[in-house]
Amino acid sequence: MSTHYFIALPIEARQFEQIQRDILPFYSYRRVYRPEEFHLTLQFLGALDDDQVEAVKEITRDVAHETAPFTLRFQQIDHFGRPDRPRVLTIIPNPSVALSTFVSTLRRKLAEEISAIDRKPFAAHVTLAKKWDTGERIPYIAPSFDVEEAITEVVLYRINPTQTPAYEAVEVFPLAHSEEDTWRSRLKFLT
Repeated sequence: MSTHYFIALPIEARQFEQIQRDILPFYSYRRVYRPEEFHLTLQFLGALDDDQVEAVKEITRDVAHETAPFTLRFQQIDHFGRPDRPRVLTIIPNPSVALSTFVSTLRRKLAEEISAIDRKPFAAHVTLAKKWDTGERIPYIAPSFDVEEAITEVVLYRINPTQTPAYEAVEVFPLAHSEEDTWRSRLKFLT
């Protein structure tokens, strides 16, 4: 069995766990994500050899270095699949120019380097649960929430389907610091 990889933004907002607990009673899923597995996938990479993993690391590092940290705002539950039995239950971020720019640059550079890369359109979402089990969704009024998540890094993950958690961070790439942050950091050492 080959090893599969993906690039994602880790999502650490603890409010997602509460939102998940509030809405899961209205659904029936076989796979419920644990809080430490919450992420927003930027690019599924599939199986890669060692040289391709190194190329992905280099590209991701370069794009992250050119991207300033940004904030995503989440206010909506969504899903993939039939409304009565959605195959994937998600929380989606509000539209973000910073996210769109980062993702399009990263995906373009990865596609130039790895010809067999997955080219499905990007759909920003954080998966809460997937793999519909039995029955149909129970109608409910979606909870209102307003969660902001500071995005300061991007992660290359390896998928280990037989382990818990199933996603292992291979490398973390910090986003670039603003010039102001860099000067603040330098001033700390001078005073």
